[in-house]
Amino acid sequence: MTKTKQPAMKDGIIKRGSTYSYVVRERDPETRRTKPRWVGGFRTREDAKRARDKARNDVHRGTYVPPKDLTVGDWLDRWITGHAVELKPSTVASYRRCIDLYLKPKLGHLQVQGLSPSTLSGVFRDMGMAGGRNGKALSARSVEYTRAVLRKAMADAVVERVVEVNPVTGSKSPRKQGKPKHVTWTGTQQRTFIEAATESRWWIVWALALATGMRRGELCGLEWSHIDLDAATLSVERSATQIGTEIVTTDTKNHENRPVALDPYTVTALRAWRKQQAAERLQWGPAYTVSDLVFTWESGARVRPHYLTTQFVADQDGRGLPRMTLHGARHSHATTLLREGVPVHIVSKRLGHRDPSVTLNVYADAIPEDDTRAVDVFTRAVWGA
Repeated sequence: MTKTKQPAMKDGIIKRGSTYSYVVRERDPETRRTKPRWVGGFRTREDAKRARDKARNDVHRGTYVPPKDLTVGDWLDRWITGHAVELKPSTVASYRRCIDLYLKPKLGHLQVQGLSPSTLSGVFRDMGMAGGRNGKALSARSVEYTRAVLRKAMADAVVERVVEVNPVTGSKSPRKQGKPKHVTWTGTQQRTFIEAATESRWWIVWALALATGMRRGELCGLEWSHIDLDAATLSVERSATQIGTEIVTTDTKNHENRPVALDPYTVTALRAWRKQQAAERLQWGPAYTVSDLVFTWESGARVRPHYLTTQFVADQDGRGLPRMTLHGARHSHATTLLREGVPVHIVSKRLGHRDPSVTLNVYADAIPEDDTRAVDVFTRAVWGA
């Protein structure tokens, strides 16, 4: 019986067929023992030698990332499952939607360790051109959000030694076509809407949204214990998010409670609403759903965030106003204050922004007349005219 001659190995490199392979000893992090791993597919001996030298150097420095047969789709599934416990349910739902709609269809079949900035730049470019529904263009904001989710996932892949470097760093996303323009209402338009919308059960929600700039989830999570009508203040402490049919209550977006002062009109409106709610509780008796929530149905059942979004638009019918989303009430509040000269840091606190720079970045175009106002102030201060 003739023995098959084994290919000769030299300096840890061997030729198998038409390609070269090298061997490196990996250290098991638990047992601290080493074991050999063969890595192949190199076109020349020199290519294999360079890869071998780098691998051995990385092993010595403790930065070695062993080759893994892991797809992007598998890694994203593993990543979101492992990090769900530390993220808000709404964030997890948003990440999962981004992964399922955009990342897995475009990248899921690729090897994690085969990703490169140039490859990703091409994918993000294609998303911007035809990554939306029915092959339509996907907004630059959506592409950037998708890129941000992948960047987070790959940053954790670096930490877990799945990849050596984050391939999203250095990739390019489509050029933004300026900042998105927010539809807002003037003070007069806000008053017109509130006075006309009192026929709707939820006019009090619209009034508070316009008066405070609170987010939809914050409105739905607001409790009477958070409001001091005598002091004309409320504290934004909780946020309610709808995920499918389930409503989840969590901390606010930046995990901070913030006080918000109320105007006399809104205080009066809230007092009337509390009396109405108390009367409904008596009328329903034992069937009433008891809670401390400010905004409920006649039965005490909580109102769903998605419903408020739809109803706010419906309540605008026939008012002759620019069509605006519920989140537009937040923009309207901020824009009104900034145009009337309220300092940015005060507006930032009312909105719950982490830093006034966020407010400036979003609403810089809300105060186009400021330069003229600055000249007027300077003239009066210096020249007395």
